Amino acid sequence: MTAFITQTLGSYIAEEALARVPGDVVDKAKLCLLDSLGCLFGGHQLPMAGILEALRADSQAVPSSGGPISGRAEPPTAAFARATLINALDFDDVYEKGHPGATVIAAALTVAEYTRCSGTEFLEAVIIGYEVSCRVGISLSHVRPRKAVHGHGTWQIFGAAAAAAKLMRLDARRVAHAIAIAAANAPLASVMKTVYGDTPSMAKNNFGMAAQMGVIAARLAAAGYEGPLDVFEGETGFWRMAGADECRFNRLTNGLGAAYEILRVGFKPFSCCRLIQSSVQASREVVRMARIDPADGAHRKLIVTAPPIVCEPPFSEARPRHMWAAQFSAPHAIAMAVFGVEPGPDWFVDDWLNDEIAGRFQDSIELRPDFIRGSPNGSHAASACLQLRDGQSFERHVDIAEGDARNPMRNQLSRASSYGWQAVSPETVVLPKSLITCTPWRERNRSGRSSASWPANIRALRHAAARPSFNVSFDKTQEE
Repeated sequence: MTAFITQTLGSYIAEEALARVPGDVVDKAKLCLLDSLGCLFGGHQLPMAGILEALRADSQAVPSSGGPISGRAEPPTAAFARATLINALDFDDVYEKGHPGATVIAAALTVAEYTRCSGTEFLEAVIIGYEVSCRVGISLSHVRPRKAVHGHGTWQIFGAAAAAAKLMRLDARRVAHAIAIAAANAPLASVMKTVYGDTPSMAKNNFGMAAQMGVIAARLAAAGYEGPLDVFEGETGFWRMAGADECRFNRLTNGLGAAYEILRVGFKPFSCCRLIQSSVQASREVVRMARIDPADGAHRKLIVTAPPIVCEPPFSEARPRHMWAAQFSAPHAIAMAVFGVEPGPDWFVDDWLNDEIAGRFQDSIELRPDFIRGSPNGSHAASACLQLRDGQSFERHVDIAEGDARNPMRNQLSRASSYGWQAVSPETVVLPKSLITCTPWRERNRSGRSSASWPANIRALRHAAARPSFNVSFDKTQEE
């Protein structure tokens, strides 16, 4: 009898071991971890962190012998908070579709606290989470460019469930049920309303609920709860529930444990939607080529030729009113980049959202849809032409944005702040207990440090993270 896809995935998740994983995959997993941690720290600086702190306070874990530290949120709540904060800046990692790190890392950090896992086990869970999440994502095929039903959180739940199940050390049968339970309880594909509605909202990709339910699915399976093991197969399978036009079933399991999708994960240089990364890069480069101050009015117009979707709302909206709209506004992102504002929390502070000079620069941007030149493999290629008042013009075309896995940044940076870390050697970093709390940054860091210092401290771990021998372990004794 042929195994169901859930059973094949269950066997892979239960049996995969770091000793069998190629070195470049392990190195990439470490970079993905650090990148998501940096985004998590950045998210802690946002007002949203206060909302999530209230949620944490209402869901504190009960102290128990050998259990997590008193005052921590229950695992599902903690996973919700971390996934939401990792994605809050729209600075988190990118794949062919979605942002797999937000749900995988959030779930792994949360369950790791309870299982007292080793660094090896943690990295196994991260790699497995990426593989399962990404494979489900690319199996969902859409024949129309922009579908009516769209949502990454709907399928990213599987990365959270896989990572949680691995760290809970479930056997293959229970893991299969965890995946099946996750499928039956995946969040709605709501992005066409939460992002493409009248205005983007903080609900965005629904990654918090995906991470939360992924952890719950693993816990239910551990307790003996069962799901529909045939949930992926047939005309009524998960692909239909997720709003796909068809399912490429071979993408789910072919090469599993041999060809690793995590190697196709990229890191963003700008804190905005992936669709506008090339537009931002091209625009910043033409301003640098012209050697002008964008605030002095020396230019007449900036023409950005981009994929048609970038030239429509919400991407085409200038002068966004709040940070959730700003993340998807090409004019705002371009202005922040050319004005030299450090990507991250500073892009979304009220001073910049309401800055009149930056607003006038956004007004000078003309977005033109490119109906002729296609983007290579969904890279969202873009061109920028800066026209100066003295008649000069400068042009730049970007096929594949820097940071994409096909065009890595020269320094494969990870946005992990040195705050909250203890470097015990050049090759090892210990994850302290404070890392996995939900306490907002502003309450933990009372020194008055501004958000501008957050990116500056990222550089402290870049070189260590890039070293092949860089290891991850967990500090089980350090107090907050």
